[in-house]
Amino acid sequence: MSLLSRKLVFLFVLVFMCTAVLSQQSNKQPTSRILKTANTLLEAQQFEAAEEYYNKALLNAKAAKNSYYQAQAYEGLGNLYSKTKQQSLAADAYEKAIKLYRTLGLKVVADVLSSQLKSVQGIGELYAGVEIGAKGIKLSVIEVKLTNGENDYTLKADTSINTDAAALSYQSEKETLDAVTVLYDIIRKKYQIPSSRTHIVISSGLKQELDKYKKVEYFANVVRPLELDPQIKIHYITVDEEAQLSFKGIVPQINRMTANQLDVGSGNTKGGYMDAGRKFVPVTFPLGTKSFQRLVEARAAGSQNIEDFLKSAEKLIIDSLGRMIIYEFRDKTDFKSRDVLYISGGIVWSIASLMHPELIRQNYVELTRQDIADFRKKIFTNYNELVNPDLHNSMSSEDAAASLANINRVVKTYDQKALLAGSIWLDEVLKQINTENPNKKLIFPRYAYVGWISGFIIDKISKQYTELSMK
Repeated sequence: MSLLSRKLVFLFVLVFMCTAVLSQQSNKQPTSRILKTANTLLEAQQFEAAEEYYNKALLNAKAAKNSYYQAQAYEGLGNLYSKTKQQSLAADAYEKAIKLYRTLGLKVVADVLSSQLKSVQGIGELYAGVEIGAKGIKLSVIEVKLTNGENDYTLKADTSINTDAAALSYQSEKETLDAVTVLYDIIRKKYQIPSSRTHIVISSGLKQELDKYKKVEYFANVVRPLELDPQIKIHYITVDEEAQLSFKGIVPQINRMTANQLDVGSGNTKGGYMDAGRKFVPVTFPLGTKSFQRLVEARAAGSQNIEDFLKSAEKLIIDSLGRMIIYEFRDKTDFKSRDVLYISGGIVWSIASLMHPELIRQNYVELTRQDIADFRKKIFTNYNELVNPDLHNSMSSEDAAASLANINRVVKTYDQKALLAGSIWLDEVLKQINTENPNKKLIFPRYAYVGWISGFIIDKISKQYTELSMK
């Protein structure tokens, strides 16, 4: 044998021995370390290597008859197959992990994995939220799916029944009770949503009215249907709580540390942001578009003239309300300096509908301060032209019909004075918000009208797992 051949044989033997040694070392590693390596490889998207380590951990765990490590290995394989779109393998691995976790009494982990299993199977869980508001009762049905480790929320249905709950009369109480009964019937029979995923809440605006007469508990009992499951409580929330829930329901989770949210309602204006310590900081005014309109009409001494209305509104801002806005934002530097503001409310919906009818199919509509300033001007000077646009030459017939139907709903909901009052109030609030960052992006989410009830459901789901972990 030549010298070269001998060297090649020696190198081959050396490589074989090193490989064998490394393999033995890997096999001798604690299962916990193998699982940690597999998780790191999965995070780094080294899928083939991760799969090898999970299977190696699984073999070790079975040999040692360690159910916990077996469950972890199956869970890891489920996550890996889910990420690589191997749904049947993922489902099989998750089912085995869930069974082992339940046997070990680890209910929280098993419940979370059950959600992941449903996700890979394309199944979501339906939740129902009933909002009892001052001017109507609203039902929102939301599907929750766990996607890439985060809950994904999709509005599946919404419907409302107009009532005048804030009137606090026998008739209004009866109408509210009947409306809640009808919507609860829909929840049970049409969507078959269990009581554990059904939530009924009195809005902050209605609670404010009820608080004046100390009738919150009374009202909650009066409008409670006889057939309502005893485990379903009728909750009520404050303005600050509603602001925080709206933030959770409207602002995407990925943007919650960098964006703000503001809902310009009829009775109040509320929003907020998350500070550096992950604490929600509310921003609230006890005034909204409708309450501002009432103040203007009172100052205008009953005049029906739109010019008098505009003068009274602008004078009211100059004399007092402008200072109130400045005072509320005096120490909200973070709120004013951020780059993105999610804005919602009837007036924002109206502006998006009338200023950008071509965006009827978009779930997120970006607005500018100029849009709001132009709207404020056109409502006063060119109202009829603004609410009767000719869209058929600039849009498809289907989109034009959808947009005109949306505009018709705006006009039926708000008259010229309501739109003018709303645009003035919104414009003045945004002027103060934009003092630190005038280039702030303004985004109107079309689903914002179910924002806080969605946030309430999100909060309940989160607390559900927190409470389970403490048991």
